[in-house]
Amino acid sequence: MKIIYLLPVFLLCTLRVVAQQSPSLLIEDFEDGNSQNSLGGYWYSFNDNAAGGKSRLVQQNWQKEAFITTGGYQSKGMLHVDVILEKANYQWNPYYSLATGVDKTAAVNPSAYAGISYWHKGVAHKVRVQTPEVKDYDYYSMRVPASNDWTLVTIDFSMLNQEGWGKKVDLNLDNSVKLVWNLDETSGDFEIDEIRFVKEIKYEKQNNMQILPAQIPAPVAVKGNISSPLNDLSKKYLTKGMNLASWAEANKITSANPKDWKYNEAIIKLQSEQGLLGIRFPIDLDLYIEDRLKVLSGEKKKIVIEPMLYTLLDSMNNWTKRYKLSLTIDYHAYDGSYNRAASKDPKFREAVSSLWRIVAQHFVHEKREDLFFELTNEPCLSLPEGEYIDQADWTLLAQMMIDSIRRVDKTRPVIFGDTKWYSLDELIKNKPLKDKYVIYSFHMYDPFIFTHQGASWTNMGTMKGIPFPYSPERWSTEFRDFGIVDGTPDWVKDQAKRYYQEGNKQFIKNRLAQVKNWAYDNNVPLICNEWGALPNTAKIEDLNAYFKTMGEIFREMDISWQVWFGIMDSEHKLLPGMAEALDLKKK
Repeated sequence: MKIIYLLPVFLLCTLRVVAQQSPSLLIEDFEDGNSQNSLGGYWYSFNDNAAGGKSRLVQQNWQKEAFITTGGYQSKGMLHVDVILEKANYQWNPYYSLATGVDKTAAVNPSAYAGISYWHKGVAHKVRVQTPEVKDYDYYSMRVPASNDWTLVTIDFSMLNQEGWGKKVDLNLDNSVKLVWNLDETSGDFEIDEIRFVKEIKYEKQNNMQILPAQIPAPVAVKGNISSPLNDLSKKYLTKGMNLASWAEANKITSANPKDWKYNEAIIKLQSEQGLLGIRFPIDLDLYIEDRLKVLSGEKKKIVIEPMLYTLLDSMNNWTKRYKLSLTIDYHAYDGSYNRAASKDPKFREAVSSLWRIVAQHFVHEKREDLFFELTNEPCLSLPEGEYIDQADWTLLAQMMIDSIRRVDKTRPVIFGDTKWYSLDELIKNKPLKDKYVIYSFHMYDPFIFTHQGASWTNMGTMKGIPFPYSPERWSTEFRDFGIVDGTPDWVKDQAKRYYQEGNKQFIKNRLAQVKNWAYDNNVPLICNEWGALPNTAKIEDLNAYFKTMGEIFREMDISWQVWFGIMDSEHKLLPGMAEALDLKKK
């Protein structure tokens, strides 16, 4: 999505990025103390308040109080605010944004510059370059870490990427733009000064990595395949499936008209025609409980379901039956409501277990054998960094959910995955649950630096061009060539250094062999119902190679699969080569 090099003042003598020494154009130095920038645009703000958040600034009249004429970086002025982030009823991460516009004129054209630079001190933030062509808020942006000292931030336009949830749009800088500083990570002070367009950005070689021959690991032996009626059912219905991703798990759907839905009957029909065999429907079930917060806290015992939930579930049930696709109803609690405190709360456990009983009761007369209930997707999802759900707490809740379902439906297959994002490493530590109709799931995104290059939510938004499989001919000694920057987490840099060992088919097979052997030892069915590679910044030939490799591995290891992302365009049509890569047969 973008590139950033953060340079504390004391490192200026060994500058690796030279920005302000090249010709530049001042956007704002804050020395006039007003809310107009040096190019004629104005500063403004927006926040999460209209959508239920309570994020705010300590400076109640920030346009008068934030423009300080003392204390900037070696200057007479700066912008200084104190942000308080408060989620309240906002569904996503809380935020407060400061922005200014630059109108294209004969004298000012952003496309004439290599990037922008500014001095920063204070909390982490995200910089966005907004252009009119982007209609769905998927702007080109960059995350900037916190800094205790004045730090020079240089953003190279050529390294910017979109965040990936919307339509892919070329960055058009031959245009008027808006520059946004989005404060969305922690509360605290935020200061910036000396914002400039820069004509040239120079880099010095760092020799961060070595170019080594690919190192293929020795194979891990697989004990054998599972043999049971439930495994046969899983293989028949739960392979070659897709997720209806980034929709009902992330939002409460309010329109009862399927024409307004991201996924409707036409999309389900298309997936069947393209050779897919199953649909996983991620949906946050508890969003449709009346007085939801009171029910989840135990303050209110009776659960009343809003009719919209049944409209959604019944529609998916009918459409998948009509087009001969299996259906998995996946309780996908995306908003962090299942957090560490909730995992230890008996009242919360009772509420969500009862919710599953109500859903099961709704489908109790549905005789199709290819309908599956998935208990809760990825415990730990959307929790703050470092916060986890203990495996014992999650296993307790999962068993309660199964017991609740069994009160009304004795044999409906359910799907269980373990903590830490359905980690296979966590799953193999556990014993199977006390129910013979459970299919065990894991999620697989290895090698992670390939599958998540360009993913802003993993702090890998700057990354691009990682090949698959690893190739010495396409590797580099420079982190920068793959968009790995100073702000990229150290664990990502470590994975890049190891990629010559991990960017290959056998490494992935060896990882899967661990969970496959666990399933064999316990004679339980297995599915990987989330995997894929983000298509933001990977090359199409590498995507095809990866998906072909994964398809081969799943067939060789007799593991069912449902893909999360990477195989379709914005019209839900398979990308070139994907049908062949995954052995999908058109109907």
